[in-house]
Amino acid sequence: MSTIKKLFATTLTASVLFCSVTFPGMPGPAEAAQDTYGRSHNVIMMIPDGTNVEAVTTTRWMTDSKALTMDSMLTGMVRTNNANTPIADSAPAGTAMSTGQKTESPFIATYPTKAGMPGAETMDESRAMAPLATVLEGAKRAGKSTGIISTSNIQHATPADFSSHHPNRNAYEDLGEQQVYQKMDVVLGAGSHYLTAENRADKEDLIKEIKDQGYTYVTTPAEMASAGNGPLWGMFAGKSMAYDIDRDPAKEPSLAEMTQKALDLLSQNDKGFFLMVEGSEVDWAAHANDPVGVVSDLLAFDKAVAVAKDFADRHGNTTIIIAADHGTGGMTFGERAISKGYDKAPLESFTKYIKNAKLTGQGVALRLNADRSNIDAVMNEAYGLNDLTNEERQLIRDAKDVQGAVGKVISDRSHIGWTTNGHVGGDVALYCYTSSPEAKLLTGLVFNHEIGLYMADLLDLDLVALSKDLYVPVRDAFADTGATITFDNSRPANPEVIVTKDKKTIIFPISKNYAIIDGKRVELDGLTVFNTQKTYVPASAAKLLG
Repeated sequence: MSTIKKLFATTLTASVLFCSVTFPGMPGPAEAAQDTYGRSHNVIMMIPDGTNVEAVTTTRWMTDSKALTMDSMLTGMVRTNNANTPIADSAPAGTAMSTGQKTESPFIATYPTKAGMPGAETMDESRAMAPLATVLEGAKRAGKSTGIISTSNIQHATPADFSSHHPNRNAYEDLGEQQVYQKMDVVLGAGSHYLTAENRADKEDLIKEIKDQGYTYVTTPAEMASAGNGPLWGMFAGKSMAYDIDRDPAKEPSLAEMTQKALDLLSQNDKGFFLMVEGSEVDWAAHANDPVGVVSDLLAFDKAVAVAKDFADRHGNTTIIIAADHGTGGMTFGERAISKGYDKAPLESFTKYIKNAKLTGQGVALRLNADRSNIDAVMNEAYGLNDLTNEERQLIRDAKDVQGAVGKVISDRSHIGWTTNGHVGGDVALYCYTSSPEAKLLTGLVFNHEIGLYMADLLDLDLVALSKDLYVPVRDAFADTGATITFDNSRPANPEVIVTKDKKTIIFPISKNYAIIDGKRVELDGLTVFNTQKTYVPASAAKLLG
């Protein structure tokens, strides 16, 4: 049994001690851990960032059917704690799902320096801050096609967790550069700002590099729709796409449309694919306590789930896993103003303003004029709210954060409560669906890193071994060769590692997938990664010395 499967079985067995919840007709963790979870040709990981359980409840009530596509796929709950703290951030939570390893904030696919919380493995100090191989990297190594989709900039924590490595989630330029050289087949979302020469400290034109690599680079829904076969890179906004309800469909595609296009392209590989889809801005709306933004983007996410489920049903041999990385905002369906009479409050008193809304609080902010003298008109247009109180009007007029102020007005009128503008530590819902005849479902109460182990098992990946193969400290890689190794930081935005032996010199540019020998690029089978302390290269790099 591989190392990853031993760890997988151990952690899943441990999770059964906490919960034995199963659903009719579905194998529980104890049963599945006796063997493996089987195989799935295709795996789709879908993440509604920042979605706590009551955000799903609220969104469901805002639909005519009072149901969501993902409702039928519910199989359990997820414990989201970090390796060292109980409340998660997107970077460590996404890392847990992408690598099968809990870590700390603000690490991106990087081994922790601290542990001790439930679900975290015993610290191996020698691996502190080392890059961790991801499910996406493993799938690529296995010959499968790979892709990421987000409505945030793709360099943001969750998409970065699957496609890059750094101990700082805010290192967008470095994370984005690694993504460009990861050789993914489909990349769709926002983030062109961090790819252009004028906005990068290294002055590299990564959009030109993307095109030179053979990608079709698109910036509009029409261009995306017409893109033919081959790798596709779509950037529809500089830093973030609009909330779905505020979106101009001529300028930005929906999450469902991006998901459909990705599946059309990735499924052409007869070896299968791995795709990560993030509904990024549920989290951002929850940070702002904007219920319309939460509902808008969670409904858009559920439409993408419907696209994925339809694909799985039509094509077979596909497994879908859905889980938020954490909850945000502490959203509740019900609040203090109805501490009495909550059981008499009709559904319409919750849904009146949210269900038929036409703009988020951010959308309202964009419609207000300079002196905000049109507050009444815009609020009426957005929510059919024609009876603003003087207090509500003043709140919006004086607000530095208009989205938050509008969110408060609509939340108060809709009996929606909030506990924070940050993250919360509650368990989140787990959804799993498969059309693969050999795959078992992930069920019950699990840790977030067990999702990563589950996907790795379905794809027959050993991520522990892959980490050792892809990310070797450069001095260890060349330790027995007698080579001289120098870290050249003379250009801080473009550092390099230089390996010299006899008359041969090899240059390893940081965050790229190639070495330079005699002025020519020699492609590596992985990235060169600098974690601010050490540089890591693929184990195969040592062969370049001959």
